[in-house]
Amino acid sequence: MTIEVRELAVPAAYDDGTQEWATFAEMVEVRNAVLAHRWGGDASHAITAREAYGTASSQDDERLVYLGGWLDGRLVARGFVELSRHEALHIAGVDVLVRPDARRRGVGTALWRTIEGILDADGRTTVQAWVDHRTGDGPVLEAPTGFGSVPRDASEVRFLENLGFRLEQVERMSELRLDEAIEQLERLRTQALPHARGYAIRTWTGRTPPELLEQLAVLHQRMSTDAPAAGLDHEEEAWDAGRVERIEEIEERRGREMLRAVAIHEATGRLVAFTTLVVASPDRPVYQHDTLVHGEHRGHRLGMLVKIANLLALAERIPRGARVLTWNAEENRPMLGVNESLGFRAIGYEGAWQLVRADAP
Repeated sequence: MTIEVRELAVPAAYDDGTQEWATFAEMVEVRNAVLAHRWGGDASHAITAREAYGTASSQDDERLVYLGGWLDGRLVARGFVELSRHEALHIAGVDVLVRPDARRRGVGTALWRTIEGILDADGRTTVQAWVDHRTGDGPVLEAPTGFGSVPRDASEVRFLENLGFRLEQVERMSELRLDEAIEQLERLRTQALPHARGYAIRTWTGRTPPELLEQLAVLHQRMSTDAPAAGLDHEEEAWDAGRVERIEEIEERRGREMLRAVAIHEATGRLVAFTTLVVASPDRPVYQHDTLVHGEHRGHRLGMLVKIANLLALAERIPRGARVLTWNAEENRPMLGVNESLGFRAIGYEGAWQLVRADAP
């Protein structure tokens, strides 16, 4: 049995016909196969090679390292390391995925040893990983927050615990079937509007209007500290108009479309709330990304109103069959309450894990 691990070069161009591209695309197939198995054959969590390349070729704000793991000449595993370039320079995000038929052969461990070398070279002492799970029965590992749990016997859980990672937080993965929710969304909007006098809701698709970029950057920066983080180490992110534009450019490279909704305080003209949906195609899940209401403007149901406005805009774009997925910390009961009232229902859970490397150089 021969195990080989090496870093994968990001191809110079999308689908350029090179061996680098063929290997990169095969790595995406490995990723998709592992997630489909994790979700009981559900392939809706797959991404396309174009989406993966859009991420890999846009590294202004994070350095992204991709690793391949070969078993007897067959690519069976993918490793991933995310290293911020601006803040939290002691923290790294990691992921290790191994095809089910190649597990318990040492490939995952070999990937991790290579990842450790990358962490050492870059001075990263804190490592974080996120793993999702379907809902189910059986013994569980409770989050130290007191909210949520993950399946104790899952192979990913055992792997992380053996490496010394500690479960810090559990996020609920929720799904909304938009066709079934339209009437409820309309009712909730009518009920919420009287609470939001003095605020205007605005939506758009694609790039943010230039006059709103700086204000949206301020809200993104607040998001980096306002969202519940439990015991996860984190630092405030530095956002400006350029960073917002880069995020939007990455989604365009991925072939995705962004739908934004914001609340504007009419007396000052300031953005005080925002939410984002990301659409890959009408037959794929839509992802609900960040939602934030500025602390000074809470209590006016603005979070609910911007979410509803964006979902109704989505319904116009995809009139039938839209499925929206979102993740929220289990201890974030206010946001979970909003989502539940909109019609979101739990379909899985994601464990947030952390390792503090006491022996790091």
